[in-house]
Amino acid sequence: MLTSPWIARLRPSGDARMRLICFPHAGGGGATFRSWGPDLPDGIDLCAVRLPGRESRLREPLLTRMEDVVGQLGDVVEGLTDVPYALFGYCSGALTAFELARLLERAGRPPAHLFVCACPSPAAVDRDGGVHKMSGPELADHLRALGIIPPVIIDDPGLFAMFEPSVRADYEVFESDTYRPGPPLRMPITVFGADDDPSTTVPTMLRWRAETSGEFALRLFPGDHSFFEQDRRSILRTVATELAAGTTG
Repeated sequence: MLTSPWIARLRPSGDARMRLICFPHAGGGGATFRSWGPDLPDGIDLCAVRLPGRESRLREPLLTRMEDVVGQLGDVVEGLTDVPYALFGYCSGALTAFELARLLERAGRPPAHLFVCACPSPAAVDRDGGVHKMSGPELADHLRALGIIPPVIIDDPGLFAMFEPSVRADYEVFESDTYRPGPPLRMPITVFGADDDPSTTVPTMLRWRAETSGEFALRLFPGDHSFFEQDRRSILRTVATELAAGTTG
């Protein structure tokens, strides 16, 4: 398996039957998924995408265009397809996972499954919010309302100053991107969402259905954006069940 700074291997599995590659929220890195390993069954190799400008890549230039992110990730993920694999995208990371799934399907190396969490469909996402251009206080309030970033980071000027550039870059990636309708993916898509999440709505999540000719499911939880952490084990049980079905079906 390829070793790359783009990929954090959170729970390597020498006898992996499936690889789960996860994409974090805006500003996030591999640590977003670090707690997942113990709740996944043996045989799933857990990996997370680590973009430039965060964690061990803090000094590298940030990327602000979807085509640059996906173009470089495409080459990296090609080296991880020695076993069947699936993509899981959280919040804005879902949009990157979707565009990468498109690229890899065109290249003949498609994921077995696309999981997306807390994100409107690519056709429904608000690209006019101008979040990446907000002032520092406005951006802090925006992130605080979503509940994505721990308050200890937002409320500490020094920590937030370190975190802010990568958040802005990731928001610019999808706010500057143009959704281009295309043939639906042939892989199953499973969407996880909450019924009171300020970042999305049930109708916008249901629009993911148009992006696949395969099976589609929406798993809805009560609560707001924090369901990603609060319902983590339920989410992972679903992921594990559907991956197992994909490897034996």
